[in-house]
Amino acid sequence: MGLRGLLLFNMIVDALFIAFIIGVGLTDSDEGDVGQAFGTVDVSQIPKDTVSWNHAGLKLENGVYYLAGEPFSGFILKKYENGSVNSVGSYFQGMQHGVSKSFYPNGKLRDSRMYKENVSYGRHFGYWENGNRKFDFVYYNDKREGLQKQWYESGEQYAFLSFKDDREEGMQRAWRINGKPYINYEVKDGIRYGLQKAALCYTLKDEKLK
Repeated sequence: MGLRGLLLFNMIVDALFIAFIIGVGLTDSDEGDVGQAFGTVDVSQIPKDTVSWNHAGLKLENGVYYLAGEPFSGFILKKYENGSVNSVGSYFQGMQHGVSKSFYPNGKLRDSRMYKENVSYGRHFGYWENGNRKFDFVYYNDKREGLQKQWYESGEQYAFLSFKDDREEGMQRAWRINGKPYINYEVKDGIRYGLQKAALCYTLKDEKLK
């Protein structure tokens, strides 16, 4: 196979890979109550055009990607030096729109995030490199909504926090890595009731949750 044929083959492989992971990703935001509450992000107008993140003609200005001076619609792909996919995301009129995914060097999924016109929308979730869950968040127009979950690398629960319109509302729980409760309180109309020992950032630092 000549150089031209090899380049064409790689382009086809990249296109098929992107179509697969983006297609799978579209279902991620629809799971359970998330899809029912927020609906889906319409990506029907996004072409299958793919460009590398370091393409000379690709420019980022004020949060919008331009290719050859025009707002870019399609997919932006980044690879590791070994050729495996680092990240891929869909864009419409230069803005993140649809699912974006990133991967560890070993090919395992690092995270999957949904956007709508450059703002977080729907389900965002991620994994530790060992495959254990790391976080599972829900956003509505860039604001935290509903139960936001985090886990330690070991797989133990770290924090389950409830939000409404980006503010704490409902039960807030957090645990040390040994499983002992660290935070356990309820918020009603902005007032907290229950155990509040310290800020979550302490656990975030000392228990190696990154």
